Amino acid sequence: MRRRPNICDACVRLQKRSNPDAQTSLDRWIPYCDAFPEGVPNEIYRNGFDHRNPFEGDRGIRFELRPGGERALAAYESAAARKQNAASGQGTSPGQGQGTEQGG
Repeated sequence: MRRRPNICDACVRLQKRSNPDAQTSLDRWIPYCDAFPEGVPNEIYRNGFDHRNPFEGDRGIRFELRPGGERALAAYESAAARKQNAASGQGTSPGQGQGTEQGG
């Protein structure tokens, strides 16, 4: 199982520590950072909240692009756009929207 890209993947602050209680490969690591030293909230890490915006409890510390994080940020933004389009009923038909994402 593969998780969706998130903004943390492109952030200079992201760190991970081992999770001894992991039940699946998705739970193997606990993501944390300066803003959330006890663990990044699922609303950000799994549900796609854009942490360039304020989030309760972040102590004013937000996303900062890590060197070389441009591709990860582009993947997050593309996934967020697809999610927003699906939620608004504007999904693409097969064959549409291909070739518009950054590859590499």
